[in-house]
Amino acid sequence: MPKHFEPREREIIYNTLIEEGKKSWQRYGIRRTNVEDLAKAAGISKGTFYSFFKSKELFFMEILEISQAQIKGRLMDVVLNQGGNPEERFVNALMQAYGEIKHNPWLVNLMTDKGEYAYLFRKLPQEKVEQHIVGDDEDTSEFMKLLGIDSSHVENETISAALRGLFFVLLHEQEVSKEHVDKVFKLLLEGLAQRIFRGDGDD
Repeated sequence: MPKHFEPREREIIYNTLIEEGKKSWQRYGIRRTNVEDLAKAAGISKGTFYSFFKSKELFFMEILEISQAQIKGRLMDVVLNQGGNPEERFVNALMQAYGEIKHNPWLVNLMTDKGEYAYLFRKLPQEKVEQHIVGDDEDTSEFMKLLGIDSSHVENETISAALRGLFFVLLHEQEVSKEHVDKVFKLLLEGLAQRIFRGDGDD
């Protein structure tokens, strides 16, 4: 039977599991990650792991949601608290997100490995998948509204798709060159911002 832990102990174990999970996600991917190894790294038994998370997939979903919340927090901080016009805040906020993703390679892997993404969501309860999709849509809509983006001019779905495309720059650092990849991303992002806020490129 899993050992009982005091609240502070549970917090430490939980945080350790999350950090070890990120490392394992980057090193092995979701499918090849071993729960026993995760538990060992956190100093707990495999049975205790399952007292924290009902499945390996729900554990990785927790990591994803924590990271998305952190990125959202950075975005909203720029939008709500930094100066500049909406176009400048749009660019600055997404540069913050770019930096966060760039320093978490496992996020890049998830974005680009269709098999990994499909595996995770196939193994999750349907209600969890639906909750995640609705949350993503609501976050995008909130971000656009705070910046005063007119969705009748450019649809939110189109903007989201364009942004996903921009983040694929991270996959091609070698081709673009590591020295210039940050500047390239910002240049492309500024071009998208002009199209959204000024209508540049309209027929």
